[in-house]
Amino acid sequence: MATVIWTFTAQITKCNFYLRGRKEFGITVANKIDKKIEEIEDDLSKWPKSGFPEPLLKNLPIQYRARHINKRFKLIYRYDEIEDMVYIEDIWDTRRAPQNLQRKLK
Repeated sequence: MATVIWTFTAQITKCNFYLRGRKEFGITVANKIDKKIEEIEDDLSKWPKSGFPEPLLKNLPIQYRARHINKRFKLIYRYDEIEDMVYIEDIWDTRRAPQNLQRKLK
């Protein structure tokens, strides 16, 4: 099983994502989304290549993959096969400009 690690930036994004969800949609919905993220994290530890290659980041030297949390958000990660580690890099709002994601992960 692969080890899943959240980068510092991703941890902050996850916290802000949860707090914003609580404010906009309520505690119940925020907790459901948080549980979905935990399920994805668990899946990634078992099947680190289960996400699809992220097309917005295909030109970068590292292959980034993504898993949808819901229609609007996806989890961006990379998998290091040598270390058998999954690095979660971001929770991405799909309504944002794609070049911002490329700029953020370069």
